Amino acid sequence: MKRRNTKRTAASGAEYRPGEGAQAPIGVPGPDEASQLRRAGRLLAIADLFWIPQAALIAYAAASMLEPFLLSSKPLDSTGALMPVFAAAVGVVMLALLRVGLQSFAMNMARRAARTVQSVARTSLLAAAAKVSPSALFPSSGAFAAHLTEQVDLLGPYYRNYLPQMMRVKIVPLVIVLAVLPISWIASIILLICGPLIPLFMALIGIRAKKASADQQDELTRLSGTLLDRIRGLETLTLFGALDRTQENVRQAGDSFRRGTMNVLKIAFLSSTVLELFSALGIAFAAVYIGFSLLGDISFGTWGVPLTYWGGLFVLLLAPEFFAPLRGFAAAYHDRAAGLAAQEKLTALTRDLPQPERQVSEGASATQDGGLSAPPAIHFDGVSISYGERPIYEDFDLQIASGQTVLLFGPSGSGKTTLIDGILGFHSPNSGAVRINGQNLDPDFAHQLRQNTMWLGQAPKLFHGSLKANLLRGANPENKVSDDNLWAALQLAGAETLVRGLPRGLATPLGEDGFGLSVGEIRRIALARAAVRKSAALLLADEPTAGLDDETAADVISGLKKLCEGRTAVIATHNPAVLALPGQKIDLARYAGAKVMEAIV
Repeated sequence: MKRRNTKRTAASGAEYRPGEGAQAPIGVPGPDEASQLRRAGRLLAIADLFWIPQAALIAYAAASMLEPFLLSSKPLDSTGALMPVFAAAVGVVMLALLRVGLQSFAMNMARRAARTVQSVARTSLLAAAAKVSPSALFPSSGAFAAHLTEQVDLLGPYYRNYLPQMMRVKIVPLVIVLAVLPISWIASIILLICGPLIPLFMALIGIRAKKASADQQDELTRLSGTLLDRIRGLETLTLFGALDRTQENVRQAGDSFRRGTMNVLKIAFLSSTVLELFSALGIAFAAVYIGFSLLGDISFGTWGVPLTYWGGLFVLLLAPEFFAPLRGFAAAYHDRAAGLAAQEKLTALTRDLPQPERQVSEGASATQDGGLSAPPAIHFDGVSISYGERPIYEDFDLQIASGQTVLLFGPSGSGKTTLIDGILGFHSPNSGAVRINGQNLDPDFAHQLRQNTMWLGQAPKLFHGSLKANLLRGANPENKVSDDNLWAALQLAGAETLVRGLPRGLATPLGEDGFGLSVGEIRRIALARAAVRKSAALLLADEPTAGLDDETAADVISGLKKLCEGRTAVIATHNPAVLALPGQKIDLARYAGAKVMEAIV
C-alpha cells in the first residue's frame, strides 16, 4: 500500500467551471421550469405584438379625423365621420385588455417557475450541507446564511425577468421591423441600425457588471460571517478589551460592501445611459424622417408612393415599442449578472464541500432491517482516496473485526480523519471498496450506518435550545428516551454533577455553539449525547480529548472505555492516555508501500 503524507485543506477559493467535476450547478431550472419560462417569454412577445394592430387602429382613427380637416380646412362632418373613430377605439380597448391579460398570465407563470428554481436550489444546498463529514471544514454560519438567503434570492429575478425578456427581444423587434417595412424601407433601416447597438453595448458592459456583482456578493458573504462571528463572541471580546478593534473590523467590512454596491450601481447607471441614448436617437431619426416626408421635403424611403398620415403615425407609434423589449432586456441584464454570479458562488460552495457522489458497486444490495444490530466488521479493500489531485490513500487495506477497538495515531495529515470519514461514507474511493459486514458501502447503506453510529469529534456542535433538546439529538427518532436514560448518559460522561448544578438542570437553555459552557463541559455533554444512542453498534471518535485539561480528559476517556464495550470502535487520537485504552493500535505514519495491518503495534 502507498500513502503520501499530505495535509487536508479546504478548496475555499475554488472557481466553478461548467463541466468540471461531478457536482451539477445549483440553481439551474429543471425541464418543466425551463419550458414554463420559454412559454412565458413567447406569451410576452405575443402580448407585445398586439400593439401592432392597436397602433394601426390608432393611426387610422387619427388619420380619419385629421386628413379631411388638413386637406379641406373644414370642420369634420358629424356622426358619420366619427363612427370609424369609435370603432377603432373599441378595437384598441379590446386588444389592450387581451394584452394585459396575456402579460399578467405570462409573468405569473415566470414567477412560479422562478420560485420553484429557488426552492430547489435551497433544498439542494441544504442537502449538500447535510452530507458533509462532521469533521470537514465548513463556512461560518453567517456566510452560509448569506448563501442560503441573499444569493438564492438573486436567482429569482434572473429567471423571472431575464429569460422571458430574452425570448421577447428575439421576436418583437424583428416583427415590428417587418411591419414597418411595407410603409417605409428607410424607417426599417433606421430601426435596424439603432436596435442592435443596444445589445452590443449591453454585452460589453455586462462583462464588467457580472464581475462587479460577484465581488459584491463576496463582500456580502464576508460581512455576514464577520458580523455574526463578532456577535457570538461579544462577551469574550469584551473581556479581552478587543471591542474597539472589532468595531473597526466590522466598519471596514461594511465600507467594503458599500463600495462594491456603489460600483454595481455605477455600471447600472452607465448601461441605462447607453440604452436611453440609442433608443432616443432611433426614435428621433424616425420622427425627423417622417416629419420631413409629410411636409414634402423628403420624397424617398417609401415604395413609390408618398408617405401618408396614417403610415407616418403608424411608424411613429411602433418606433418606441421597437425599443421597449430592448429596454426590458437591458434592465434584466443586471439581474442576469447577479443571478449567474450567485449560481457560480453556490455551485462553488457545494464543490468545496467534500461530498462526492458514490457509485453503487455491482452486487451491492440494500441492507435488511436489523443488519447492523451486531457490531459491524469493516474492511478497506485496496482503497484509494484523494482530495482533488492529491492522494491521501493508495491501495489501502485494513480489516477491523466485529467488536474490535482500533486506535489510530500519527502526525496531523496522516489520514486519521479521512479513514473515519471513509467508514461513514463521506468519501468515495477512487478505486477499491469499503465493505461493512461484507457489503459494499453504497449511499443507502451509509445512511443506515450513520443512524447506528455513536460519534464524538474534537469540535462537537451544540445548538441553541435546552440542554435536554441537545441530548435528544443523539437518539434515534424511533426510540423513546426517558429522563432516567439521559441522566445515565450524563453519568457515563462525567457530566451528571455539572448538569445537576445548573439552575434549571436538563431544562437549562444553551446558546448557539453551546454558549454558556466551557470547552470541557461541551465535550462531556457531547459524549453524553453520543451515549444516548445506546442501540448503536459502531463508535467513532476523532481527537475526543483535544484541548482538554487532564481531569476533563480523564472523564472523557473513562466514558469512551465504557462505550467501546460490545461495539466496534475506531478512535483517532494523539493523546497517550487514550492510546492506553485496550485495543489494536495503528501508527499511520509507519507504513509505506506495505499493508496497513503490518503497522499494527
